[in-house]
Amino acid sequence: MKDIELILCSKIDSALVKRLLEHYIEIKQNFFLGRYELSQLNSAKFAEVVFRILEYITRGNYTPLDKDIQINALIQYLENLPKNKHPDSIRLHIPRILKIIYDIRSKRGVTHVSEINPNLMDAIFVVSACDWVLAEFIRLYYIDNPNDAQKIINRIVQRKVPIIEEFEGDLKVLKPELSVADKILLILYKKHPEYVSTSDLKKWIKTKSLTHIPTVLRQLNYEAKIHRRNKENIITKKGIAYVEEKLPNEI
Repeated sequence: MKDIELILCSKIDSALVKRLLEHYIEIKQNFFLGRYELSQLNSAKFAEVVFRILEYITRGNYTPLDKDIQINALIQYLENLPKNKHPDSIRLHIPRILKIIYDIRSKRGVTHVSEINPNLMDAIFVVSACDWVLAEFIRLYYIDNPNDAQKIINRIVQRKVPIIEEFEGDLKVLKPELSVADKILLILYKKHPEYVSTSDLKKWIKTKSLTHIPTVLRQLNYEAKIHRRNKENIITKKGIAYVEEKLPNEI
């Protein structure tokens, strides 16, 4: 998150960036722990911070964090900004997404149309929406290497696989009884559309033999579930279909 913080602080008030990322981390942690209502609560707080960021970007100041923000009036103000001064994301797309996030959190608990609990599907939506908003800020404000910006965006919006936990860049499959092939496919599924080196797979998946991982990779490549480029590997459409059909409980 440090790289994202540095990028955003170059354009946005640092206090807002810090609060934004705190809520974002809490959203993701609560979601992966199955605390869907808490995840939605954090997403509403995330939305309130982003509304203040939009104020800061367009006005140069923002509503204090201890004061209520007038969301509907702000959305109207942003929509009426000249098109040549701010991109559509700032004027239209982000505010409308934030309003939906905010409304889901504030209104779902009051009126349930049926007995079906919407918490999981609502949480999936708001987490993805928060991912998109954060990635869009990176796209708008990262001015250095476009390839680096793309990698950061991919990292934010990449597939979420709760059975895989990340530790400072290293991945660990939390279900040791899975086959080596399934572990490889789950890791490649999570990292898609990025390639993963064979050396990283050897580091992340423990086997009795050093040749086991390369042997399984050759078989997966033969089955067209992965594509290999020198010593790098990426999952194919067939591999994605296998994971989503055969390993749904793991993703």
